[in-house]
Amino acid sequence: MLKNKLYLSAFAFLFALNALAQTTYTYTGKPMFNINVKRAGTPIGNVVVELFPNIAPKHTRNFDSLVSKQFYDTTAFHRVIPGFMIQGGDPNSRHGAVSTWGFGQPGQPNVNAEFSKARHLRGILSAARSNNINSATSQFFICVAQASNLDGNYSVYGRVLSGINFVDTIVLAPRNAQDRPNLKHEMFITYLASNDTVPVAPQLLVPKIDSVGIDSASYLQLKWKSVSDAIIYHLDISVDSTFATTDFSLDLSTTSTFFNNMKGNTRYYWRVRTNNGGHFSPWSTTWRFHTFGETTGINAYALESKKIKVFPNPADGGFTFTELSPGSTLQIFNSEGKLVHQREVLEQTEIVRLHNSARGVYQFRIQLSGKEIGSGKLILR
Repeated sequence: MLKNKLYLSAFAFLFALNALAQTTYTYTGKPMFNINVKRAGTPIGNVVVELFPNIAPKHTRNFDSLVSKQFYDTTAFHRVIPGFMIQGGDPNSRHGAVSTWGFGQPGQPNVNAEFSKARHLRGILSAARSNNINSATSQFFICVAQASNLDGNYSVYGRVLSGINFVDTIVLAPRNAQDRPNLKHEMFITYLASNDTVPVAPQLLVPKIDSVGIDSASYLQLKWKSVSDAIIYHLDISVDSTFATTDFSLDLSTTSTFFNNMKGNTRYYWRVRTNNGGHFSPWSTTWRFHTFGETTGINAYALESKKIKVFPNPADGGFTFTELSPGSTLQIFNSEGKLVHQREVLEQTEIVRLHNSARGVYQFRIQLSGKEIGSGKLILR
């Protein structure tokens, strides 16, 4: 989608890049690079980026090796789309005909896809490729806005640390119908240093430690505090306090998720850690919760929750809640833990309409005076 290929003769180039691809690299953290950009020979600014060897080691090594050979110098940001991204790094853009920019050269070593839970947010650096998921080479793009449609389909391997304003300058450059800037925007990339920052451990929030009486048939929300430099969170859930085995293990870009298919009368242990692209944080403190059967600890659900009824469920869009407590707050979360609906309950019966929401499983939660008095799942078909 972001790159086409043009097959030209370049055997010397092939041998040189194959040699680079065989080099072994070890990183102590996240390598940082300065991208100096010139428009028609006039400097316009520096963009500092860091790469993620902990998330995309192959793409990080490829970029680093190319920089060490000054491969990127005088290549161009040949494609700019406002509200989306800037793309560059094609060797054709050094001296080749403008019509060949973006098509790449034959013999460039391909980098296999390294899809992850890292999201294409503003400032993210990701690998350009053709329709073949394993066709990434030297070309990369920097997002100027969130591009969720690319998540899990393109390999994120870095982000902008400073100079995003210059990325904005580039993306707004006058361009032609092929989204090529009218003036050449050359890049010159140099290595700066290593960012060896180790992220802090996340703090767990929900369910409270030693919660009991949890319905094993429910969708239980697990939630923790965000960590400032986190790219990905990793969650482990186990019936073993040592986590020698895990019942549920998941990478996430969000700070919450839902856990279901639990066993009855069982104690579960859970913990979370952060991946900032260069290092993992320590594991969080391990918390515990217990499904129906244990009667000591913090009650996860008050007695009022047993009265609340929802119908129809599954539904095509409208859910009717009955036996509600006026003054309580009704919240609905999607499968990623994102809040999609919230309002104060005014009557004992309320209708919630989710006709414009994606089909799937949702979790509802009802709170009164800061305490949870009801929860359950909604199935939107």
